[in-house]
Amino acid sequence: MKLLLDTHVILWFLKGDERLPTALRKAIEDPRNAVFASETSVLEIVIKHGKNPAAMPYTGERFVELCEMASINLRPITLEAIFCYGTLDLERVGDLHRDPFDRLLIAQAKQEHLTLATCDRLLGLYGEDCIAIYR
Repeated sequence: MKLLLDTHVILWFLKGDERLPTALRKAIEDPRNAVFASETSVLEIVIKHGKNPAAMPYTGERFVELCEMASINLRPITLEAIFCYGTLDLERVGDLHRDPFDRLLIAQAKQEHLTLATCDRLLGLYGEDCIAIYR
């Protein structure tokens, strides 16, 4: 399986957070799976760290370093993924979910034929086959 991890999943994994479901932790640790982080997550970390370093203690550089140490490979954002963002059914979701970082992660997973691993149930509203919601 080729997993693209949602930003919160990466953070929970790196911190050993108990909120990370056991099945997802096992999937990340399974050497048969290719595990990826998106440059979108790096941008999200940089923005959140800039706004409130106490709430987001990682700089973008440190986040990338920790991902590399955990064998989470970084995937670039391509124009194709950005254009794929435009194929998401935003009307279906309405105002229930408007996070542009999550939307770009969905688009990237869809475009690159990856499985977006998340614990955010709202992402299921998009109706995309590339989303796996772990509980």
